[in-house]
Amino acid sequence: MTTVPATIQEQVALAPSQGEGGGGAGLTAGDITAILKHRLVMIIVLWWFFSAIGVGLFFMVYFKYPTYRASTLIQCISDAPIPAGEFTARMTEDRQERFLASEAMNAVSPPVLLDVLQSPEVRGTAWFREADQSKLRLELEEVVSSRPVKDTNYFRISMGCRVWNDPARIVNQIAKTYLDKVRNRTVDAFRQELAGYQAEQNTLESKIRQKLTQIQEFVSTLEPGELQSGTRHGPMVMEIIERQSLVARLELQTLELESFVNIYSNPAGPGVTVEDSQTVEADPRVISLDNQINFLEQEVEVMLHDLGPEHREVKAISQRLDEARRQAAKVRETRLREILDFKLEQVNSAFLNSQHQLLLEREKISEARAKQADLERKLAEHETLKDELEMLRDTKEQADEYIREVERVVRERNAVRIEVAQQAVDPLERSSPKLLLLPACVLVALALAMGIAIGLDLLDTSVRTPQDIVRHLSLPLLGTVPDVDDEEVDIEKVETAVQAAPHSMVAEAFRTIRTNLQFSAPPDRQRTLLIASPRPEDGKTTIACNLAASIALGGRRVLLVDANLRRPSLHRIFPNIEPVGLSNYLVGGADLDKLICKTDLANLDVVGSGPMPPNPAELLNGPLASEFLDTVSSRYDQIIIDMPPVLLASDVSVLAPRVDGVILVCRAKDNSRGQVLRALSLLERVNAFVFGGILNCAQVRRGGYFREQLRTFYEYQEEGAEADRKA
Repeated sequence: MTTVPATIQEQVALAPSQGEGGGGAGLTAGDITAILKHRLVMIIVLWWFFSAIGVGLFFMVYFKYPTYRASTLIQCISDAPIPAGEFTARMTEDRQERFLASEAMNAVSPPVLLDVLQSPEVRGTAWFREADQSKLRLELEEVVSSRPVKDTNYFRISMGCRVWNDPARIVNQIAKTYLDKVRNRTVDAFRQELAGYQAEQNTLESKIRQKLTQIQEFVSTLEPGELQSGTRHGPMVMEIIERQSLVARLELQTLELESFVNIYSNPAGPGVTVEDSQTVEADPRVISLDNQINFLEQEVEVMLHDLGPEHREVKAISQRLDEARRQAAKVRETRLREILDFKLEQVNSAFLNSQHQLLLEREKISEARAKQADLERKLAEHETLKDELEMLRDTKEQADEYIREVERVVRERNAVRIEVAQQAVDPLERSSPKLLLLPACVLVALALAMGIAIGLDLLDTSVRTPQDIVRHLSLPLLGTVPDVDDEEVDIEKVETAVQAAPHSMVAEAFRTIRTNLQFSAPPDRQRTLLIASPRPEDGKTTIACNLAASIALGGRRVLLVDANLRRPSLHRIFPNIEPVGLSNYLVGGADLDKLICKTDLANLDVVGSGPMPPNPAELLNGPLASEFLDTVSSRYDQIIIDMPPVLLASDVSVLAPRVDGVILVCRAKDNSRGQVLRALSLLERVNAFVFGGILNCAQVRRGGYFREQLRTFYEYQEEGAEADRKA
């Protein structure tokens, strides 16, 4: 049997998945279809089996245990007063729903049912005679139901039993007994409730009187007009507003006076005005000095003209002139300082007065605010007392109204308006089981059979199909080898199937593996290949021999090496293998040329394992093993190495990092997913490169895996042979 060539994704050598659980993708529609096809016979058998059971039970119940059902509708409207406080539409609606649900339960309560069982109407029914007399009420509770009808004022009482005319009689008797009880029950309850509300009414009146007294006492503690002062437009509030306005003006005035103080404190600053300069110039001392300076300037000017600048008298008068000028400047400065000091004293005095007045006004505002807060507290307390009084009055008014309604109910004995809207009548046909259950039984049987088939398939954790290799193991699929038992061609030795039966499905499978392997990596990166498997008897030697033969038939020089130094098997397949082999070379006692044996197939040579050594892992880990691989790699295009199982010996872990890659062989239905994942995990720990996996001994299964391929493959060959004969 051949396999469909691997997809591009499957041809890329991926790292093996980690862990033993194997995540994998979920079931697809194709997987479920394949499972159902594979287990079609079992599904059909189980389907018929479960269908027969379901149909048999249906007809047994249909003829021997039929159910006839009758029901009555009761209209139930509460005329009871609404308790004080429940006045919203939503609360009224909820109350009505709860009322209907409560009455529906009361209709089938134990007291009602006990009275019903005592009535002659019920005692004369077949149901009463057949029922267990010691458990009459319990049995009646099981067959009778009472439920409100949604969005209506009705509730339904119904009953089902085996005799067609019993349900209506019993249901009508239940409705009659319930109607008799409900009127007396509600009136008695309201009598008791009335006494409680009357006592509460007296309590409310006492609380109202106490609250009025409390308000009067509180008002008496206040001064006349004090409550009005605490309002938004009261005198105290207006006073606070006025004082705040005055404080704002004083703050502005204080800031201005402070700036004047700073100005007059600096004589060189901008504090000197024109009026100040005129006042200084009008001072008699300044005027006298200015006149003297003018006289001296005129005299100096005359003497300069008559005597010259170097004359002794001119110099003397010039000195007197300079002295007069200095005295005039000093007098002016002294007079200006006197004026500024006077202004500074006035401004500073005004500034201090303004500060003092500002502090006083702020204190008055604080006092006014404290008084206002106290007034507001008293006002709030007064309003709270008034609200409490109003609430007490409202509550009393509601209680009074409710008491009047309760008195009316007790007087008229009509708390609930109940009437039978529809009497129960004898049923015309059985209510159960319905004939529609027959196809439902068949469908349920089919679903159960399919569920069991899928469940059994999911419980099987073995590697069975190519999809398991890719999905659950995350391993690229190189190919699938069918089981020899499913072959239509006789194959004497499956290890040499490629040579002995080249037209068989098995040989075609190995040619497909060879093709997929060639596309998985460049030739120089797959020169040395190690064939391994998780456990013994998985067929790795068969895979190694046939893969080597198919590659050799493709024109490449191939060397097949038996590196299974614990349990060699190539010598049974190739009888001409020499007794000396790989183990002799690894201990340094043999020439490589003497180890290589020719086979009947061109381009294929074999190296045996040689004598079994006591330490195979140590030999494979030695330097001669690397030397052997380097030597044969230079002579051959492809080296195929057969190794022991991964999970039983450490030989693979030793040699795997030195080769180009590993091919993992999985035997269908014998290897579990956990075993393969453990093997992949061991290879990953030693950094081995895994090219992919091969599914060996895949069996023909219903639903697809190889059945259609086998049939098509051999039919195609027969048609070709027939055409050759005709030609």
